[in-house]
Amino acid sequence: MVMTPWGDASELRAKKLRPGGGSRDARTAASQRERIFAAIVATVAEKGYEATTVADVSELSGVSKSSYYEHFSDKQSGFLATAEALIDPCLAYATEHGLGGEEGLAREVFEAGIELIVSQPAAAKLALVEIYAAGPPAVAILDRTVDGLEALLTRMFERVPGRERMPPEIVRALIGGIQKVIHKRLLRGEEAELTALAPELWQWMLSVPPPPSRLRARRVRTVKPLSFEDRQLPSNPAERLLRALAAVVSENGYQDARIAEIVERAKTSQRTFYEHFASKEDAMVAALDSGSAQMLAAALPAFRRGGEWPRAVHDTQEAMLHFAAEEPEYGRLGAVEMYGAGPRALEQREMVTEGMEGLLMPGYELAPEVPPIASEAIGGALYALLYDFVKARGPVRLLELVPTFVYVTLAPFLSAEEAYEAAIG
Repeated sequence: MVMTPWGDASELRAKKLRPGGGSRDARTAASQRERIFAAIVATVAEKGYEATTVADVSELSGVSKSSYYEHFSDKQSGFLATAEALIDPCLAYATEHGLGGEEGLAREVFEAGIELIVSQPAAAKLALVEIYAAGPPAVAILDRTVDGLEALLTRMFERVPGRERMPPEIVRALIGGIQKVIHKRLLRGEEAELTALAPELWQWMLSVPPPPSRLRARRVRTVKPLSFEDRQLPSNPAERLLRALAAVVSENGYQDARIAEIVERAKTSQRTFYEHFASKEDAMVAALDSGSAQMLAAALPAFRRGGEWPRAVHDTQEAMLHFAAEEPEYGRLGAVEMYGAGPRALEQREMVTEGMEGLLMPGYELAPEVPPIASEAIGGALYALLYDFVKARGPVRLLELVPTFVYVTLAPFLSAEEAYEAAIG
């Protein structure tokens, strides 16, 4: 049994209406659309977007394939309509009931939204996890929703003493932190934990004040990466394939990346590809793992030699972003393209953020009142900053992001002035 906003998926076929004239035909069409929506939610929850077929939806919903195509042109258009049917009413409800109003009322709306996710995990998984796999038109729906949430939260912050004039990039980072915590629980089937985490998430969100001044480094370093070919030269065949995959996926997206193009870019053969990887998905996960390992290898020594904790955080994050700028294919792969590659790729992100959470332990010694979920939420906030920056400007200029990265990380644990000074270097 999969519960959806349109009822139990196992009972959809029993809801079929007999065709008739006039208004009954309209009711039949509406019933078919709702059953298609419910079947898409249930099937995608079970199989994932990529493996779901129109035949699966038809079988579960009791709507024939020919009738499905009267409503939607293909699988993607049905998915997009389902996502909009799930997301748009939620944003409208949040707007109408006060997410952008006084803090107390906004918190009630926030916690009600969390409870809706807990009660409808299959729908939430489609809207927040699988949506990336359906391509740019689907991601645009989610990005539009984040824009709406940003506007609402900005209005709320204007009503909270000490939180006025919050920069938009920090508001989006806070949304990203909350989204990441939700995303992880949905991915692992642990959404019931969100009820207890909701108050902690709200506390973390309000623990980040606006910076005292513009977040701009006193000295901005520039990166001029070597050409792709020069970086390929010293690499072994497996590493050449992984960097080539990162390049092809960065240009075409994961779904449209072809192994033939990857091996051509790597200047090797399909035989060599399959000696190392069982599939494109295996290679994608390996590429994310390789990029993450190289990034951490560059970042962790910076933490150990950084001295006082705020400086160590600054140097570590600068080293991370420097690696992503020097290896722009890996930078874009890990910041943007991994979201469309399925659960195994997304789990790799969780491993990276979990590995970095230990770097925040000194912060809890300074400010033990900060909620435990903050370390996980901060990781999500940083990924949200990465995602927006790389989509808009590409990875080569990522060092411009260092001050915002550092400030969002340190602000819950230090005063705004201390976090700001550490952030601008």
